[in-house]
Amino acid sequence: MSTQSLTPARKEAVSVVRGDNPIRGLQNDVNRLFNDFFGDLSFPSWDNFFGDRFTSALSMKMPALDLRESDKAYTLVAEVPGMQAKDIQVSTADGCITLAGEKSESHETRDKDYIRQERSHGSFRRVVPMPADADIDNVKAEMKNGLLTLTIARKAEDSTKSRKVDIRELA
Repeated sequence: MSTQSLTPARKEAVSVVRGDNPIRGLQNDVNRLFNDFFGDLSFPSWDNFFGDRFTSALSMKMPALDLRESDKAYTLVAEVPGMQAKDIQVSTADGCITLAGEKSESHETRDKDYIRQERSHGSFRRVVPMPADADIDNVKAEMKNGLLTLTIARKAEDSTKSRKVDIRELA
């Protein structure tokens, strides 16, 4: 018996699921079951019918972040796919940077056999504590291709902050 005969045949590509979202994994499992059941019945693919609207709203809860440092600045990159600059607010307070965003979508598809209407709403809020030498009053933000990039200048080292204290020995 060959290994190939034990492997089920698939017509569609299997999507890779990130391990940090159990609901997305559950949805993919249910979609796969429905696709296997309805696969030969001229019914549109379950994945194509529902799309990724449900899980995309859930994935907005906590955008992935990268924080890098250089000699002159910190760079904070947040993944916010499908969002525009007008959907996101960036604020600073108490040594932290707060990212918040909200997005609503509505889609309608008409076919001869059905009408599909979808609405989704998602929001996120993430507070990022910054290192002590981050100048949170000097932040620049740019948005491109679903990536929000914040550049936070570093405060110049102040040589007056530290000084040697002589110890006087008492008799």
